[in-house]
Amino acid sequence: MAFHFDRHCRLLGPFLGHITDTEARIWLHMADLKPGERRTLLVTVHPERHTARAIRRLPLVVSEAECGVGVLTLEGLEPDTLYAYRIWSDMDGLAPVDLNGLEPGDPCFRTLPRGGFDHQLDFLVMSCHNPETAALDGANGFGVWAQLPDVIAANKNVRFALLIGDQIYADDVERKVLREKDAHKRLKLYLGMYRKYWSDVRYRRVLCRLPAYLMWDDHDITDGWGSREDSFTGGNSDTFKPEWTRLFESARTAFRHMQASRNPPPLSSDFQEGFDTCFRVGRAGFVLPDLRSHRNVRKGQLWTESQRSAVARWVEAQREHLDVLFFCSPVVFSHGDPWLERMVHGGWPYVLQLVSWLGSFRYAGVRRTVSTFYKNIGDLRDDLNDSWGSEPNRREADRVLDFLFGLQNPPAGQKPLSVVILAGDIHTPGYSTLYSSDPAHAQRPSIPHVVASPISYQPFSWLGEAVYRRLSRVVNLGERGVYSAQISHHYCQRNVVAASLRNVASDEWHLKVKFYLEGHPEPRILLFDLHRSSGREAIPWPHAPEPSLFG
Repeated sequence: MAFHFDRHCRLLGPFLGHITDTEARIWLHMADLKPGERRTLLVTVHPERHTARAIRRLPLVVSEAECGVGVLTLEGLEPDTLYAYRIWSDMDGLAPVDLNGLEPGDPCFRTLPRGGFDHQLDFLVMSCHNPETAALDGANGFGVWAQLPDVIAANKNVRFALLIGDQIYADDVERKVLREKDAHKRLKLYLGMYRKYWSDVRYRRVLCRLPAYLMWDDHDITDGWGSREDSFTGGNSDTFKPEWTRLFESARTAFRHMQASRNPPPLSSDFQEGFDTCFRVGRAGFVLPDLRSHRNVRKGQLWTESQRSAVARWVEAQREHLDVLFFCSPVVFSHGDPWLERMVHGGWPYVLQLVSWLGSFRYAGVRRTVSTFYKNIGDLRDDLNDSWGSEPNRREADRVLDFLFGLQNPPAGQKPLSVVILAGDIHTPGYSTLYSSDPAHAQRPSIPHVVASPISYQPFSWLGEAVYRRLSRVVNLGERGVYSAQISHHYCQRNVVAASLRNVASDEWHLKVKFYLEGHPEPRILLFDLHRSSGREAIPWPHAPEPSLFG
């Protein structure tokens, strides 16, 4: 059965955003607003259940000028308290808004405990939401989303979710957006993609009761944004074509209202430098870097110096209140084999020339094959250029790893932080460990690197993953020659990751990572001692034979 969605969807949400011990953010999108219209709805808040007497009655204004979005921040709430909320189309609270399949008791939330958490903080990590690629799972591609209530029930301290990239796949409207001169029509094309991927009730049932923090990656704009060879004005130019700049601006406007409006305030005023945001829950800090607003493969740029500096200032301001920092990167630091990826990158233009030549034939079967190739594979070079570890990004990898390892190994007199990298993007969940051989990092020379991807996209081929693992032992990172990654394992199932941060002693933190793999009744579990396991042994293994693809 082909993927299906509500083509007449007029409402998305309600979804939850940033939450604290006394505040909660409610987000709603309505698609039936007329040009310039502002519609005022009523939100009522109820203790524990929706049938209880309302204790708050507040207006929620949705605006056509803001993509049909309305955001309401509830303040003055009690810590660690369960609330239900309802939305009404009239200010008397007599006409409930039709939530298109959600039951009245579905929308609810629990505030954080006072101070964030006591001894344990659980949260979910996910990325890469494209159910259309796996529509035969019996749940229209939402098979993992359908199981998330059970995952949350099995991890009773789950407080929020990190959605770290590719919450939509706007690739299908790329050509239309590039051709469209009217900014309003371009924006409507993007909003149509949001309604396509977010209208399913299984998706909305989760996010109407689970607060979420969101950061974009390429597909929220279009496939390979910033790494695409065909997006630049010339062979050696680092300037984007005008139509690609317009595409980005439309995607940016949509992301700002549809996703970033749920996050804590950005680090730069009015998102001028990007969507980077940080927040703290108890003694755990979370950094969500925006790696697309200034992505430019021709400049070797993922992140600007001003973005890095803003994050560094936030960390410095919070350092005395932090023990652990999660760096939530939409792209990975390492996964594939560098030699194989360089070979594919160098030879892919010839593959594209061959496919283009085959497309000149008039045979229907050949043309269908060529069309399938462009739709499902296309130009792989942007994917190979995306990670921190790719050839164009080596300088950037050094800079960010200098920063992260520096947090673990600060100058004398400063407090060290334990760093964990959470990533998405590659459609295969798993983990690796990043190492530094820099003498300045000798005290704590390793950082865990956990990947949660994909939540609903068709997963990476097990055969391709087997080739990568057969060829790869250690992946060198950066230009300085001091950073590397040892890749331990990756799975080939759709998934969600449940992370549990535990304060087992005053200066001792453990991280439990549970990979919930589709079709597996029990999770795969890892346990990290964030202090004692952050060492490096560097066994030399002299004359170790290079791995062979065939045994």
